[in-house]
Amino acid sequence: MSVYEETIDPELTIDRALVTYLKKGYSREWINQRLQAIQVRKELTDEWDDRGVKRGQEYAILTDEITRAWSGMTTRQYKQLKGLKKENLRDNMSTLELVLNMLAEATTTEISKTTEPQTFKKTGR
Repeated sequence: MSVYEETIDPELTIDRALVTYLKKGYSREWINQRLQAIQVRKELTDEWDDRGVKRGQEYAILTDEITRAWSGMTTRQYKQLKGLKKENLRDNMSTLELVLNMLAEATTTEISKTTEPQTFKKTGR
């Protein structure tokens, strides 16, 4: 499958991801949750882009706040708990963890759409 074919039919990209996750031994239930989590994250980052949030550090700060809200840990602490170095944290979450993270991200998206913040403002902890 070529990038050109995936450009013409983006569903092929999803199919490729499904096959890759199956080869890695993930269950279909987990894969469905993971693919849905990708969509929820995309909706959130689109909202952040609309609000002027900068990719990189500002995304990381907000992601840490979301992760802390549902897990009590920053993203870095959560990765350490799972013994991860460079691996993708979401690819190492259980189905329940994916659902909790999705709920937090979907809620954040809805709050942002409702309150329409005009700036990224970092508050001290």
